[in-house]
Parts: sequence; C-alpha cells; structure tokens
Amino acid sequence: MLLESMKNNKNKLKFAIIGFGNMGKIHYKTIEKNGICDIPEIVDINPDASKGYENLNIHEDFTLFLDNHIENLDGAIISTPSSLHLEHALPFLDNKIPLLIEKPLTSSHDFNQEIIEVAEKNEVLVKCGLIELYNPIVQELSSKKFENLKFVHFKRHSPKTSNSRNLENIVLDLTIHDISILYKVFKPKDIEILGVDLICENNVAESSQVLLKVDDSFTVFISSSRQDQEKTRKLEIIDENATYECDLKNKYYEIKQKGEISSFDSKSITESNILNKVDMLDKPETAEIQLESFIKSILDNDTDTNHLEIVKNTHNLAYKILNS
Repeated sequence: MLLESMKNNKNKLKFAIIGFGNMGKIHYKTIEKNGICDIPEIVDINPDASKGYENLNIHEDFTLFLDNHIENLDGAIISTPSSLHLEHALPFLDNKIPLLIEKPLTSSHDFNQEIIEVAEKNEVLVKCGLIELYNPIVQELSSKKFENLKFVHFKRHSPKTSNSRNLENIVLDLTIHDISILYKVFKPKDIEILGVDLICENNVAESSQVLLKVDDSFTVFISSSRQDQEKTRKLEIIDENATYECDLKNKYYEIKQKGEISSFDSKSITESNILNKVDMLDKPETAEIQLESFIKSILDNDTDTNHLEIVKNTHNLAYKILNS
C-alpha cells in the first residue's frame, strides 16, 4: 500500500544508474514504469550510450557526477562491467547510499568480501541482481516444507549470445541464479561439490554441469548453458511425497503425486496419478518486483541482512565451483 500511495507523491525518490548498457537500460525502463522515482541520473563513459535516449542527461565523468549529485540521491543501481563494481560501489557505500548491484557482485571473491564488509560496517543496504530471488514461484517454494528431499534438478539454458556482448563465464552469468535459489528455497547448512564439468569456447566457460551434495542428505544437479537452441528455466524437486516441476520463465509449477494402482486381471494394471497445477494469475516482470523490493527496503530503512547473507553464500559457492 505504501508503494502505491507514493505514486501520487510529488516527492519522488532520486536514483542514479551507473552504466547504461543492456542491463542499465532495463533498469531505466523499470524505474520509468514504476512511478515512484524521478527520471534517474545516468552515468556512462560511452558517448554512444545515449543513442535512442537523447532526452536524458547522461554524465560521462563519474567523479564529477559524484561531486555534484551524490548528496541528493536516495539510491543507486550499478550495472557497469563487474570489474568496475567495487570502484563504483565504494563512494556510495561511504556515503551510506543504498545500492542495487548487478550480478555478479564484483569480478573476484576478495572484492565481494570488501563490498560486503563495508556495507555491514556502514549499515547500508546492498542488494544484488540475483533476479530469480524475486520470482513469485521461488518465493512460493521458499515457504514450503519439503519431506525427505531426494534430489533437485536445475536447467538454465539459453541460445548462443551475440559476439558483441562480453558476458561473464557461465557460472557467474547463469549458474549463480540457481545457486541463489538453492539458498533461498532449501536454506542449506553445508554443500559439498561432487563434480564440475565446464565446456569452454575461446577460453570462456559457455556450459557447466555441477553436482552437489546438500547437508549430507540430497543431491542437486545444475545444468547451465549458452549453447542451446532455446531459452529454458526449469526446476524439478523430488521429495518423499511429490514431484514439483517448475517453469521459472513462465511462472507456474505442477505438483505430481502417485495415486492408486489397480489390477483388473492377471494381465493388466492401471496406475493413477494426482496432478495439481499452481499458476501465478498476476505475472509482473521479475525486474519490477526486484525494484519494488529495493524501494521498500529504502523506505523501511531496512538493510535486509537475510538477502545479503544469500548474496554472500551464493558468490562463495560460485567461486568454489570455478576453482574446483
């Protein structure tokens, strides 16, 4: 209700977007649609970033922008290349400006730790663009109590990307989303890496297959690829009582349970199954939910330590996988 009431408020939140590439433009469109924020300030050193957005005032000098605008900001979104995230995040953290940082948090484990430590020390909100954490299906599953889990399968595949896009290796680009879901839904205490297979092109991992053992109890298989023919975002969960087949892209899941087995005669049997489908009637873009969560935390003066713990654990496991 508070977010809805603010849409008619003349005192709108003031945000900055640092980096106006593909993700920066997505964040801009989400903010524009939201209605709670003013038109954000944009910072990008590339003069071509303004093409198609000539109505925006795009700053090319990051330091000069900070000198002139940082005191007026309610929050900032960092969507520059991950190698620049630490450099761009620290001035905001030092000034206690809430941040939403695109994934991965930074380009290295040590840089991740530095951002997290500064955020905790300064008691400032930091969220990371692990966007599946805001998927309504993931949020619903996180409230379920599974009985004696057997195994969990993730499949996150995409077609080959344009050569013009300089993406992270597959683990920090796609696998990291499913690791975050693992921590959100199942809240593991201990994860053992049983096996990792990476397929590389031009020295960059484009596909990965990862096998994990969780809490010495159930196994998790994560298949990630940018070498498929279609975009797939699937999750399968099997416990003692049911199979959950989840379509994260289309935001629904099916619960399958065994029914009765009947025998008509000595030569034939029939087996019935119970199928329940859970579909989200309201399917907003996950980026919109992520932005609303960021705004709500700012308005509530909430540093969201639970989210930061998931971010920390997710990145730690991702780097362990890469180094295994």
